[in-house]
Amino acid sequence: MGCDTSIATLSLDSSKLPPHLAKLDYILPEKQLEPHKMDGVGTALTSTLSVFYSLVKLLRTCSDGFDLLSACNFPSYWATYFARTGKPVVWISSEVLGPYNQTKDIFDKSHFFRLALELAKMIDKRIVNGCVEPIITCSELNGRLIKERYGRDSVVIPTGVDYDFFSAEVPDAKAHLELGGGPLLLHVGTLVQRKNHVLSIRALKILKQYLDCKLVIVGEGPWKPILQKEAKRLNLEKDVVFMGSISETELRSLYHACDVNLFPVKDQTWGLVPFEALAAGKPSIVAEGCGAAEVIGREKIGFLANPSVGDLVDAVIFTLKHPELVEDMVRRGQRYVRENLTWEKYAKEIYCVFRDVLNSGWK
Repeated sequence: MGCDTSIATLSLDSSKLPPHLAKLDYILPEKQLEPHKMDGVGTALTSTLSVFYSLVKLLRTCSDGFDLLSACNFPSYWATYFARTGKPVVWISSEVLGPYNQTKDIFDKSHFFRLALELAKMIDKRIVNGCVEPIITCSELNGRLIKERYGRDSVVIPTGVDYDFFSAEVPDAKAHLELGGGPLLLHVGTLVQRKNHVLSIRALKILKQYLDCKLVIVGEGPWKPILQKEAKRLNLEKDVVFMGSISETELRSLYHACDVNLFPVKDQTWGLVPFEALAAGKPSIVAEGCGAAEVIGREKIGFLANPSVGDLVDAVIFTLKHPELVEDMVRRGQRYVRENLTWEKYAKEIYCVFRDVLNSGWK
């Protein structure tokens, strides 16, 4: 769209990116900052401070020549505040500050960490209301959370899906996996508590009483040993396949190979996985209450379920027993994704927000 755009990041593994994204302009520190393992209060705080300080330093050296800074989640928008670049800041928020991913386990165990987070929330509110221009968010759910936390409205612009990529045919996708001819369930997401992989594993145990099915889990994370232990406890070592971190092309093949995509995530404000699966022509079972569920339910393009073992089992069986209903639902879902969740539409709406900020005479 004629904009000069760069991405400031502390580390980059271009091999994990699609080729056209690997060619973008990335601004990196002299020494890339490797991700820290957060397994306790000390490492969580040390990691956060290290990332925050490194981002501030990087922004102070690279922001000249840019008209606007677009910050993503914590601590990047904090860094734009403390870097004092004199540039307008638009926060693209997918979550308000809270215990997610690795920090959720620490939050559950540590009273000190919970107190520290409450203090951080007070600082966070001052920062957001003191330096951030419009807030853009990915879902109506997160828009409500932003209003509740900061007392501010936000612009809801759902993130896009590369429909042409995920809908492209993948011949014999299921046969190449060599996992048998029974129903194949798929669960994609970082291996952390909130993604609720343990629910899918426990549901598989019951489903095995009726179906010769298997579960493929895609992702890496600190909960991998816990999930492997649970699969072993339930005698499902041969039926739960951990694929680890994979490329976009491999992920597309898995979407095409699966019969049902599982997304029983309890507290996620959005979630692209169900819409990527729809683009590939496959139905999803989505947890009630997450951001994606609002669109899935309103448009009737997937199945909603209470995130419990029994309800997930019932939803999988219902989905497999009603192929005609699923086919119609998926067809409508593909049309919805194709018409409403394109990156072109997302970019145009983001551009309008950026243009309005710059034309407002921001000081």
